[in-house]
Amino acid sequence: MHRRGRLAALAVLTGVWLLASGPAAAAHGALQSSEPAGGSSLERAPAAVTLRFTERPDPGLSTVRVLDSSGRVVAGGPARPVAGRPLELRVPAAGLPAGGYTVSWRIISAVDGHRTDGVFGFGVGAAGAPRLPASQAVAEVRTGPELAPMAVAGRWAYYWGLTLLVGAAATWWALARPAPGNPPSRRPAGRMRLAVPAGGAALVALGLAGGGGMAVHALAGHAAGPSSLRVLNLLAQWVHLVAVGVWIGGLAWLLAGLRQHALAGSARAVVVRFSKLAGISLAVVVATGVVRTVDELGGWARLADSGFGRALDLKLVLFAGLVALGAFNRYRLVPLFEAGAGRRAVTRLRHSVGGELGLAAAVLAAAALLSQLAPGVPAGPPVRSEPVTPVLAASGADWATTVKVTLTVTPGAAGPNRFTAVVADFDSGTVLPADRVELSGTPASHPDLGTARLELTEAGDGRWLGQGRMLSLAGRWNLTTTIQRPAGGITVPLAIDVPPPAPS
Repeated sequence: MHRRGRLAALAVLTGVWLLASGPAAAAHGALQSSEPAGGSSLERAPAAVTLRFTERPDPGLSTVRVLDSSGRVVAGGPARPVAGRPLELRVPAAGLPAGGYTVSWRIISAVDGHRTDGVFGFGVGAAGAPRLPASQAVAEVRTGPELAPMAVAGRWAYYWGLTLLVGAAATWWALARPAPGNPPSRRPAGRMRLAVPAGGAALVALGLAGGGGMAVHALAGHAAGPSSLRVLNLLAQWVHLVAVGVWIGGLAWLLAGLRQHALAGSARAVVVRFSKLAGISLAVVVATGVVRTVDELGGWARLADSGFGRALDLKLVLFAGLVALGAFNRYRLVPLFEAGAGRRAVTRLRHSVGGELGLAAAVLAAAALLSQLAPGVPAGPPVRSEPVTPVLAASGADWATTVKVTLTVTPGAAGPNRFTAVVADFDSGTVLPADRVELSGTPASHPDLGTARLELTEAGDGRWLGQGRMLSLAGRWNLTTTIQRPAGGITVPLAIDVPPPAPS
């Protein structure tokens, strides 16, 4: 198999892997804070429940509900915007009696149109448990819809469309347009046309349309988020997209032209000029990409502990391979082609450019995945707790029956609880090491509430501990324990019946 075929196969496999095993999409409009804070206990009922998000929600399409421990809605409905605070929504909640309450929210981001939902709990009066730090609210409410493969595939195709339009126009304008006063129909015979229509005005118009589409995409993406540098972020994102179009889109048209005019003298000149244009575009892509990465990621540690960061890791690896192959073409194959080294050099260049396009397709797939993930949302620090006598217990195993999880919950009623999980080998019962353990779940009677999440902290003796109001409603809860180990991720399903809180 030629190198081009191997790289194309790699691109296809990478795309399939991205769609099949990409991390769950975290919320674009993530909950930043709330009043009351998630997990808090209040002496008296709040006048209202206020939620602050990382992106501006659309009040007309967003809802916030407050439920008591039995699952009955006691406050809420269509969310009300807070005057002068576009990131906040509020619902009145005065007059709530003592007890435990669940806040269920669902928003549509006014920035990128993505839907986000989540739940958290708080207590009023004696029914509320010991006060938890406000940071726990953000840690245990990290929710969002599952990654949609068709959405990623659609975004990938959209990127290709804009890239090809901009690449065709930019390549024609810089390399193949006729000299002033020499219309396309009078161009010398044998002049390489890069397999694009000779109508320059129409082509430039399509390129401008593609650039406009990239501007709209930037306005609807992460770069449009609230920031004192919003204008600069948008400009950097747009320039980044245009440079990608000139570089990768131009490669596609160059390859098509090479197949038709491989040995023409004009072809050799165009290849050399395009190589220089691609080098400039690559420098712009790298510079603007670094600017956007620093802004979106929120710290280099996020490269390892967030879904957005891990997807970015993959994109960077693929991009490094693309740059290496481009450098090989520029400094090894293009000089041979320019010197007229013969058909073999032409064939090698065609195959290598085809390989570049294969890697570029994988890079665009990773970019499409990143567009569906939340950038730089840090996880709040979980709360450590001391060992206590358990009231509720559940255990389960993964589908291959290699790992067993035992979960204990205290005091074991709807409301605030302490959680202890032990991850062990299914056969021997030996405690297994893990890098990360997270609980997630929904009440069986209210699947529309979204998914509550609680990240556990390693205690050092094989136990993983956490504290919070994850089990805020009475009834059966369907839980999933997500375990990250050096060998990969494992999920273990659990089910637990949660009684209502004891009368105060």
